Amino acid sequence: MAPSSHGQGGRESTLQVDVDAVPMLRSAFVDALAKVDRQLELAEQELRVTPWATDPVSQDAVTAFNDRSVDGGRCAIEALRAYRAQLDAAVVNLDKTVEQYRETDGDGQVDVNRTGGEQ
Repeated sequence: MAPSSHGQGGRESTLQVDVDAVPMLRSAFVDALAKVDRQLELAEQELRVTPWATDPVSQDAVTAFNDRSVDGGRCAIEALRAYRAQLDAAVVNLDKTVEQYRETDGDGQVDVNRTGGEQ
């Protein structure tokens, strides 16, 4: 069980995690991380465009496209990086959940390895 926090409207909410589901959840997040990493790799290599002509309209269009896709602070690639950070945080938190469970359970029967499977 994760610590309580205040949800919408100041109501307290509690997240309860079935420890038996953690390996599958972790695996799903690790798979999603790999897919996002691949998309980031492709985006960084192939998303930026270059001017197709030397006229000012083409130059402005390229600047606008690159700003919205790869260069600006609120560009698409930054959104993808933020999503990746959320996925990574989920994996770390699932690892912590298992560790806390192990510490409180005492028998250490539940273990999650780096690939998401039980040991």
